[in-house]
Amino acid sequence: MEDQEPLTASVARVTRKDTVLVRVLNPLLQSMVSTYLTVEGVWCDDGADAAIIDWVELHSDYGRLGLRTFGWVRDEWGRLLGDLADLQTGELLSDYLIEQKVASARPHHYMETMLNLAHAKEPDEC
Repeated sequence: MEDQEPLTASVARVTRKDTVLVRVLNPLLQSMVSTYLTVEGVWCDDGADAAIIDWVELHSDYGRLGLRTFGWVRDEWGRLLGDLADLQTGELLSDYLIEQKVASARPHHYMETMLNLAHAKEPDEC
């Protein structure tokens, strides 16, 4: 079996202190799709958006970054939970944000998201 290419993404823009708009190749459709990504595993503070921009400029390989996500889970606002990685070194955006002290660790982010989705109210029936 051949090794698969890692899933890559390019950052279109940073929209919030913890959210980026990424463009990803959809392998089934063989076309680019845009989705919002929230950085999984961290609580971002004010100023994290500038740190994200700095990290992306430093680590993107011809505009491409590795996209890491677990099961394409989305939060209650429809944002994909995931992380961005340097394709060559494997360095993660979330680790950088913690290192720069613009974010703190959020180890249960995935579980919190699942609980929020489970407790979300159903829309009122007509």
